[in-house]
Amino acid sequence: MKLIVLFACVSLALAGSKLKKLKNEMADLEDKFATVMNDTSSSLEELQADVDGLITAFNEYKEAQAKKDIDNQWQALHMAAAAACRGSTPQGGKGPWSNSVVPKENGVKCDDQCSRNDDGRTLCKAEVSLTGYPGKATSYTERVGHFYNYECDGGWNADITHNEVAAEEDAIQVTGTAYYRFCCCAKP
Repeated sequence: MKLIVLFACVSLALAGSKLKKLKNEMADLEDKFATVMNDTSSSLEELQADVDGLITAFNEYKEAQAKKDIDNQWQALHMAAAAACRGSTPQGGKGPWSNSVVPKENGVKCDDQCSRNDDGRTLCKAEVSLTGYPGKATSYTERVGHFYNYECDGGWNADITHNEVAAEEDAIQVTGTAYYRFCCCAKP
């Protein structure tokens, strides 16, 4: 019987020691878990701030790119207008100067509009009106644009949608947009 009591006491002592060790391990694990949770919470907040910053930067980039796209479309139209002016004036300008292209004002003759230029290019050579379609051509018979060329002394079409200066910034992106008109001016 003494042996049984002794065995029971030893078992209790060992169990108490193991229980204490388990309690200490559990407390240590709880501390480590709390540390991980705190680190994760701040990491999640930092990650959310980084994601928000990226979204803001991306939206700013999209806006800037949209503005650049519109500017490039207007530049392409201006280059087409310069080519149309050159094609409409077989003799071109005279002398070592370049000629110029200016947007046509509604109700004003290109003769009068060119004469107001302060760069010396006061002689009207032609008026052109052109439009083009977006996208790449897919056949050799597909229409990609249209043009008119006029004399310098007409007011011609006074439709306000044909006036680049009066048009909205993004009007060039509207498919089926009106013809934009230009005066072709040279030095006399």
